[in-house]
Amino acid sequence: MGAVLTVASQKGGPGKTTTTVNLASALAINGVKVLVVDLEPQAQAGVALGVVPQPQRSVGFALYARLNDMAPPLGEMIYSRSELMDGFEDAGRLDLFASVQSTMVDAERKIAGMDFQGTIILRQVLQDVRDKYDLILVDTPPSVTALSAVALAAADFVIAVCEPLYATVPGVAVVKGLTEATVKRTEGQCNPRFLGTVLNKANPPSKRTIEDAQVEERLVKLGLNPFETQIRRNGLISQAFDQGQPVCIANPNQPPSIAYRDLAMEIADRVKQTGA
Repeated sequence: MGAVLTVASQKGGPGKTTTTVNLASALAINGVKVLVVDLEPQAQAGVALGVVPQPQRSVGFALYARLNDMAPPLGEMIYSRSELMDGFEDAGRLDLFASVQSTMVDAERKIAGMDFQGTIILRQVLQDVRDKYDLILVDTPPSVTALSAVALAAADFVIAVCEPLYATVPGVAVVKGLTEATVKRTEGQCNPRFLGTVLNKANPPSKRTIEDAQVEERLVKLGLNPFETQIRRNGLISQAFDQGQPVCIANPNQPPSIAYRDLAMEIADRVKQTGA
C-alpha cells in the first residue's frame, strides 16, 4: 500500500506545486508508481502536468460526494500522465487526481462546518486507490484552512517547503506544529510524521548571503530538519511548468532535475529511517 506524502507551506509562493510534481516525476521516471493529488483550489498541479480537468473528475467532487455518503468511481476520475514519460526506459506510472476550483470550494465549505470526521475525508477517499501506487503526493493550499487540515490528516509523512528568507521560518514551524497536532485533532485516527523542510529557490554557493546561512541555522535549531539537497532558482523550472510538464521530464539532465532526483532519494531515506 502506497504511503501518502503531503507537501505543505503556510504561505503562497515558496514552490509547493513545482516541488510536488517534480518529485513525482523524478520518482516515476525511475520506475515508481506515483499519484499526484491536487488539493489546491487554484489547480496548479493540473497546469503543471498539462491537464484541464472536468468538474466531475476532480478531487473536490469526490470529497463532496463522499461527505454526502456517495462513493464515486475513483479509478475513473484519475488522469494518467504516463505518456509524458514515453521517452524514458523502465518508467513507472504518473497519475493525477486533479482539482477544479468550483468543486473544491463546495467541498471546503462543507468540511469547514463539520467536526473531525470532515477532516479525515481525503484519507478515506484515497483508501480506494492506495494499493495501486507506491507513493501518493498531495499538493496543498497556501494557507491554514480546512483543506490544509484535510491534507495533513491524509498524510503518513509531511514535508514543508520554504524559501531561504527569515520570514518563512515561522511558517514552517506552524506546519510542523499542525502536523503534530493532527493525531489529537482526529482523535487518534491519523498520525502524520513531519520529515523535514525543503529549501526552494535557493541561491547558488557563489551568491549565498548571511540570510541564507542564518535561515538554515534557524531551521536546524527549531528542529525543522532542512534537507541537505536544496532546489536552486532556475528558469528551466518555470519554463517547463508553462509547457505543461515538470522540468524533470522536459530537461532530465539539467541541474534542477538532478537536484529533484537527489531530494527524492533523501526523502526516501528519511522515510526508511522512521521504520515505515
